[in-house]
Amino acid sequence: MPVDARQAGKNLPRALQRQLAWRFFRGGQRSVLVSMISSVSLAGMVVAVALLVLVLSVMNGFEREFRERILGLVPHATIQLDGSSGLQQTLADVAKQPSTRRVLPYIEFKALAIRGTSAQPVLVQGTDYDRFRELAGEFIHGIGGQALAGLAPGEVILGQRLADKLGVEPGDKLRLMVMAQRQQAAQIDSSLSASVLSGQRAAVHSVALVATLHTGSELDQHIALLDLASAAQITGNELGYDGIQLQFNEVFAAPLHARRIASELPGAVQVQDWTRTYGNLYTAIQLSRQMVVLLLASIIAIAAFNVFVTLGMVVRHKRADIAILRSMGLARRRVLGVFIWQGMWVAFIGVGLGLLLGCGLALLAPAAVNSLQGLLGNALLSTEIYPIDYLPAQLRLTDLLLISAIALAMSFVASVIPAWQAARLQPAAVLNGKGR
Repeated sequence: MPVDARQAGKNLPRALQRQLAWRFFRGGQRSVLVSMISSVSLAGMVVAVALLVLVLSVMNGFEREFRERILGLVPHATIQLDGSSGLQQTLADVAKQPSTRRVLPYIEFKALAIRGTSAQPVLVQGTDYDRFRELAGEFIHGIGGQALAGLAPGEVILGQRLADKLGVEPGDKLRLMVMAQRQQAAQIDSSLSASVLSGQRAAVHSVALVATLHTGSELDQHIALLDLASAAQITGNELGYDGIQLQFNEVFAAPLHARRIASELPGAVQVQDWTRTYGNLYTAIQLSRQMVVLLLASIIAIAAFNVFVTLGMVVRHKRADIAILRSMGLARRRVLGVFIWQGMWVAFIGVGLGLLLGCGLALLAPAAVNSLQGLLGNALLSTEIYPIDYLPAQLRLTDLLLISAIALAMSFVASVIPAWQAARLQPAAVLNGKGR
């Protein structure tokens, strides 16, 4: 063979390698078995990538809604106070902290909401409505869906789901049954607690429902809001507050900031942050995300194994073509490159189609689930089970790049062994019918 032909084979341009790999990929469709296996491997890659994109987008959506919807409404920390320092001075001092975004006084107690024969346990919070409206005004719907300007004594706001269970709407009356003369926990001696509690009696207070709180989260199941003065009167709280609720600019630094602020307040009795009340939910979301990613990554691995099987069959099917190319001077490393590229063609097409399909499903899924819930008349996502009652989705570029990188890397590894087998074929033995 002329030297220049061998030299040309060794220096085969990469573009021609890709073109030759594409021809082998298309030519494999002439074999029914190779065509079927190739289609299965391609479909497997598309489905695996699409599912991973969809599920990660949904998990991202749940995480975002947890941070912005749930943690955006509930206090990041609460500090109980004994009243040794004035409330207004305490609010002013805490508000000056650079880490603090919002601070509200509160009273919190449990009660039973009663309407006719229906009764539901509720967590009642007395709050400064003007400050609370800055936090959650967009979720409060008064009579006729109008915004609520203020919360007067004797008026209450209920979570939407709670109001539905009781069968009440804004403008209706209901009753709150609470334990009269509620004692502050810090003032009850453990040895006297039984006698104190046994001396309590139930008191029923009539209130008017003026608005509902519809956040789409589990808060709607149990929350009731009163003005601070009414809550103090109902509970017999002479101070007029239990303590303060805080929200911070950095939600995940809340435990650190809360303890630092409490150490600087002379009347701080007890500190509690959101990791104690909602930490398990956040951990569950993160754990579910990791488990789902691991499961779907294994599906991508199976799809990559299908690429390995397909490429191995193509090598056997193209043994004569490989021998001819090798006889014409095509170097082994070029043969290796050709078949690696063939495996990567499957990966590129599969990943590309999978990303398009996954992004489309992620964008359509929330509306589709809402439509399905309306069609069936049942809530597929109930806040009694899930943290929110709708399906969120959030596409992240970093996730798309990571999914693509994982799928392409697995496909590359799966392509190396069949490509190496193709490069090791002996041309003379194959053409004589003796090669394996």
